[in-house]
Amino acid sequence: MGESAAANARNLKISEWLLLLLRCLFFLLIALLIAQPYFKGKALPQNKAGWILVHKKDLKPIYLNHQKTIDSLLKKGYQLRDFGLGFKPLNLKDTAGNALLKDSIVVPLSYTSLLKQANQELPSQYPIWIFAPKYSAQLDDVLPTLHLEINWQSVAVADTSSLRYTEFLNQTYKAALQKHTITYSLASEKSKLPLHVMVYPSHTEDAKYVKAALSAIGSYLNQPMQFHDKAEGKKLDVLIWLSTMEIPSQVSSQLKNEGVFLKYANSAAIKKHSSLILGEDKNTFSTLKIRNTEVDNPTAEVIWRDGFGNAILTVEKKNKHYNYLVYTQFNLQWTDLIWSADFAPALIPILYHQQPEGFAFKQTQQIDQTQPVAIYQDVKLRKTMYAADKPANQMIWVLAFITLLFERMLSFRTKKLKGEK
Repeated sequence: MGESAAANARNLKISEWLLLLLRCLFFLLIALLIAQPYFKGKALPQNKAGWILVHKKDLKPIYLNHQKTIDSLLKKGYQLRDFGLGFKPLNLKDTAGNALLKDSIVVPLSYTSLLKQANQELPSQYPIWIFAPKYSAQLDDVLPTLHLEINWQSVAVADTSSLRYTEFLNQTYKAALQKHTITYSLASEKSKLPLHVMVYPSHTEDAKYVKAALSAIGSYLNQPMQFHDKAEGKKLDVLIWLSTMEIPSQVSSQLKNEGVFLKYANSAAIKKHSSLILGEDKNTFSTLKIRNTEVDNPTAEVIWRDGFGNAILTVEKKNKHYNYLVYTQFNLQWTDLIWSADFAPALIPILYHQQPEGFAFKQTQQIDQTQPVAIYQDVKLRKTMYAADKPANQMIWVLAFITLLFERMLSFRTKKLKGEK
């Protein structure tokens, strides 16, 4: 027992002090990386005057309108830089020609991103003069507390009109920005001609969902809709036949040239659980039941598909009409698409024979003459200007790698010597 106790005591002694120190140092460096230390910026000389930030593409008109102010700042030692990614230096010689327009592609960034970048790179109290239009939409995030002295000179450039126009389904709409809401109205007050629509049968569950979706489209696009339960001698723009029965000739003859004809396919039903793909976007609508698509015209263009690639909606132009064939039905026994807000947008390409980019319009921008919404740190009491703090992560990574390398080499060497003994 005495010999065993002495052997255990010898095992508790540390035999490789250098190996232990290297391993401790490695874990210490990992802890420093997690803490993200940095080197404090050095004090800067007082001849660092500041920056003049101007959008590169707008330098020429802005300089012509603010030449006196910009020239006086340049004489004080200010640097002229691009109000964009990287704040690249600019040269007033470029205002004499179109060199700026022929330059490389401009990477657009929001004012929020640019101010955050400048706040990180520049020292405290660093003066910045910004010559740019003030778009409230450009401040797309909450700004941190800025330690910069910012003087923002709002300018007007040629393409900063507060009114914008957009094209949507062959109609021109005027966009207006009210606070954070964008509203649209027809640019022309001329009323649209109504669309004459017949949905048959008119009192089924399918017809109620389809009529509700068409009414929503009409209300959204300011498009009058006139629904007809029977062929009353009116020329129809849209004929939706929610049945597998053949359409009587006296009804189909009422459809105008270039009119839309939509009908349920008359083929065997197949029960399947799958997603429904509308155009290029995959949605989560469940297709509970579809019809066999192999017996119909294989040359028709497929508009909707299920998750297995089977056709759900096809179109073919025939007899001067757009003939749509649906391999499901618009009720809950067949699909839950009818309960989705995307049901009405999915019917727009059927009504207008075109696929819009979206059911809503593109956003617009408006000039905001107030200062950006931000809290600026009061730095008047601080007399010394410091360079931006630099992170020490890169140096610590190098030290950690070297430490791990030496630790592995020493550990391998120690095992080899013990093996030789």
